[in-house]
Amino acid sequence: MAEREFIPESIDEVTPAWLTGVLQDKPDFAGTEIVEVSQQQLGEGEGFLGDIFRLNLTYRDPGSAPASLVVKIPKKENRPVGELLGAYERESMFFETLGADVPIRIPQCYFGAFDRDRGSEKQQEILAFADKLPTFLTKSVGTVGMWIASRKRRRYILVIEDIAQARSGDQVSGASAEACRTILQTVARTHAAYWQSQNLGGHFWLLPQNIDARMRYQTFLKSRPAFRALFPEILGAGLERYVDWLDPNGANLMTLLTETAPETLIHCDLRLDNILFDEARANDVVLLDWQLVRRGVAAYDVAYFLSGALRAAEKGSVVDDLLADYHRALCDAGITDYPLADFRRDYHRALLLVLQTLTSIDQMEMGDDRGIELMISWMRRLLARLRDVNLETVLD
Repeated sequence: MAEREFIPESIDEVTPAWLTGVLQDKPDFAGTEIVEVSQQQLGEGEGFLGDIFRLNLTYRDPGSAPASLVVKIPKKENRPVGELLGAYERESMFFETLGADVPIRIPQCYFGAFDRDRGSEKQQEILAFADKLPTFLTKSVGTVGMWIASRKRRRYILVIEDIAQARSGDQVSGASAEACRTILQTVARTHAAYWQSQNLGGHFWLLPQNIDARMRYQTFLKSRPAFRALFPEILGAGLERYVDWLDPNGANLMTLLTETAPETLIHCDLRLDNILFDEARANDVVLLDWQLVRRGVAAYDVAYFLSGALRAAEKGSVVDDLLADYHRALCDAGITDYPLADFRRDYHRALLLVLQTLTSIDQMEMGDDRGIELMISWMRRLLARLRDVNLETVLD
């Protein structure tokens, strides 16, 4: 990663001179000088951890240089959460380390930089230690961690390709079963490429999915009252039953899932707002936002995606077909040691983990009305998917 003396903290600090300096050695920008920049914020109400801007560029001599690019910087309101999760650093490291190798389409990264931090490079050891503390101490770790994170002044920035002609998915509107099938078959290629890969363990930033399981469970317990206040109608429609089941069963759910299912590279925030459809390339799917990427269970990505994207009215038979199609894509990619029955079991367990994760949304600033609307639609779709889960046998 290139080291620079200055990393912009706000979009107004991303000046023509700064952009010219960091891009001039990139093939797409070689020999160009950017003389003017106009900005447009993208995805308001969609990205919870970062602010995203499209920059339209004016060159002194443009040649074939891109007319625009995208810049990502931390969202001020949720920056402590992003810092605590290591999200900003993780996405930069993903692009630098794995971005050229993933077998699906992602934006090209032109430049990424962040302030180094000794603590973050020991985050696996720190989290593993914290997660083993007695429960009465674990409850306070998150509070202390957030306090520390809120006082850090690290800077982060990503400058990436603008796939301007592509159509963005819409988490509020949801997607058809056919669109969900296309996305899951695309994701299956990445899961298959890193299936049980020994190479995933050598990166400080690529955390195991279960490394902070106990702390996440304590956060769930702490957040339940706020969650109930936010979504009383959906809880009354049947979601309450599954929230109640998570106490006490949620304490061991992550461990059970990750100990019995194969490990791979997972996106961890696979939702429609993080997906582009490039109609110029036969609706080629582009995956965005790798801030939460981890090594973990493929079924979690599938459950996370379907719980938020597939419209609630779709029947269980449609879900069964989508799961079978995803599993077939894994098999076609050479994964033959993961029976469909095991995958379905892991998918049902993962749905409950998605609920446990989303119950903690009071830890985030949801932004404008779209953020709340997004979560309401997600909860309704998640409830529809959870109705297929047999709580009596899901842990067997």
